[in-house]
Amino acid sequence: KAVVSTQSTGCAAGARALSHQEVPTSCIHTEPACTAQYRGTELGSGKLYIAEADIVWIRDGDEVGFKLNYKQLIAHAISKDMSAYPRPCVYMLYESGGGSDSPNSSGDEEEEEGNIEIRIAPQNDNTVQRIYEAISDGQLLHPDQEESDSEEDQGFNPVGLGMSNQIRFDSDGQLLVNQDNEQEMEDDNESRRFEDMEED
Repeated sequence: KAVVSTQSTGCAAGARALSHQEVPTSCIHTEPACTAQYRGTELGSGKLYIAEADIVWIRDGDEVGFKLNYKQLIAHAISKDMSAYPRPCVYMLYESGGGSDSPNSSGDEEEEEGNIEIRIAPQNDNTVQRIYEAISDGQLLHPDQEESDSEEDQGFNPVGLGMSNQIRFDSDGQLLVNQDNEQEMEDDNESRRFEDMEED
């Protein structure tokens, strides 16, 4: 679950003191000088770590921050709405509670349930897209199990059916027929016409 720290000065709801062991060593992307907003509270500037396992932000100087796991990340997007936030940022909607690998520590109190809005604004506006893409890459490594099971139940697997060389779809979703397969169909139809003529 997301947590509220009662020990760290200036720590907003959900942020807490992170140990060195919680800082990812292997990352998809890291971004220094990122301002973080957590549930409407500005946390200051810190470093963002986007790893394969989770997303970590740590404030410069005092190691206060937050850690998010991908399975509780409901949505993320690039926001350039200056009425919502004064700088281009990556907006994240995060589900509070329920994650077995979510951060927790002694002395912390559970945060109330509900979705959490988080904004990450890098000092360099040009890296907003890269942050968004890195989070997307990390999320792909943690697919929703229910969605995966649903796709398997539907049994839609053209490759498994041996149809990948015959069936294609265009950009509008219209069914296309492979040219070789189409020629075979025409030859077969032509052969049948000759057989009918001979019988007559």
